[in-house]
Amino acid sequence: MKIDSIEYQLSRLPLPCGPWGDQIHVVTHIEIITSRLTTDTGVVGVGLTHTSGVGGASIMAMLRELTPTLLGREVAPVPLWHDAWQHLRDNGVGGTTSLALAAVDVAVWDAVAKERGVPLADLLGRVRDRVPVYGSGINLNLSVEEVVEQVRRWRADGCFAAKVKVGKPDLEEDVERLTRIREAVGAFPLMVDANQGWTYDQAVRAMRRFAHLDLYWVEEPLRVDDVEGHARLRARATAPIGLGENVYTLQQFNQYLRRDACDVVQADVGRVGGITPYLDIAALARAYGVPMAPHFVLELSAHLLCAVPNALCGEMTEGGTLSDLGVIAPQPVQGGYLVPPDEPGHGLLLDHDHLALHRVEA
Repeated sequence: MKIDSIEYQLSRLPLPCGPWGDQIHVVTHIEIITSRLTTDTGVVGVGLTHTSGVGGASIMAMLRELTPTLLGREVAPVPLWHDAWQHLRDNGVGGTTSLALAAVDVAVWDAVAKERGVPLADLLGRVRDRVPVYGSGINLNLSVEEVVEQVRRWRADGCFAAKVKVGKPDLEEDVERLTRIREAVGAFPLMVDANQGWTYDQAVRAMRRFAHLDLYWVEEPLRVDDVEGHARLRARATAPIGLGENVYTLQQFNQYLRRDACDVVQADVGRVGGITPYLDIAALARAYGVPMAPHFVLELSAHLLCAVPNALCGEMTEGGTLSDLGVIAPQPVQGGYLVPPDEPGHGLLLDHDHLALHRVEA
C-alpha cells in the first residue's frame, strides 16, 4: 500500500464558550489543519493537527513542501515519520515543524489501521478499554463563583479531578480562590495550571502558600525551556509537577526526566509530531516510572492512552475538545470515562461542512 496523494485544509474555529484567559495569553480561535491521505489501494487516512490560533499558514506551507517527498512511499509510519523529520528539521526542532508532521503521521496510522480492519488502539496494542478524564477550564478570567460551579459540574459528570488556572497579579487572590474551591468540593482532587507565568522565586512562594490545598499537581510553573529551574523547584515542591504540553521532542522530555524535574508527562500528540513520537515519549516516561496525562486532542489521545501502560488520564478542556469545536461528531464522556470508537482507524468523523465554513486560504 503506497501513498497516492495527500490534501490539506486549514480551518480557523472560534471557541464556542468565548475567549480563554490564562496568565500569559488570551485565545479566541483554534486552528485545525486536516489531512486526507489516499493510497493506491483506495484506503483513505485522515489526520489533523492544531494551533492555539497562530501559525496555521506556516504549517500549511511546510506540508506542501513536504508532500512531494512522501508520494509513492509505502504507508509505514515509523520510516515515513523519521524521513519527514529529516526533511523539515532545519526549520527547528519543535513548534510548527512538529505540528506539521503530526498532520501526516496521524493520517498514516489511520490508513494502516483501516487497511488492517482494526481500531487504532488495537493496532497500537490495547491494554485498556476506556480512559478516565478530568475536567479542565481556561478560567483565570472567571469569577471564583463561576469556577466553583465548573468544578462542581465536572465532579457531578464523573470526572475524577478538576484543573483550574492560577496566576493572578496578587498571589493571595490565587490562594483565596483555591481555598474557596477546596471548601466547596471537599477532598475532590484539584490541579492548578500556571502556564509558565512564574519566576522561580514566585513559584517557590506559590507552592508554599498552596501547601494546605493538597494539590494533585501544579502544571507549568516555570518557562518550559528551564529544565534546571524545574529540577530545583521539584526538590522543594509541596505538590507534584506536571508539564509537557509545550515540550516538543523526545530529547527534551529526556532532559526533564533525567533531571527528575517532573512527576507527570503531558505530551500533546499534535505538538510532539504525531503518534509515532508520542509512543516513544510514553515508553521513555514509563522507564522513569512517570505517568502520561496528555494535553488537548482528547478524542484522539484516548486511543493512545488505551495502548500506553503508564497512562493516567485524559484532559477534557471545557469548550475545547474536538467535539466542542465542531471538528468531529460528538464523542461524549460517560461516567467520567471516554471510550474510543471501535471502528477501523481512529474513528474521528470529521464534520466537513463545519470545517469548510471556517476554512482559511493559506
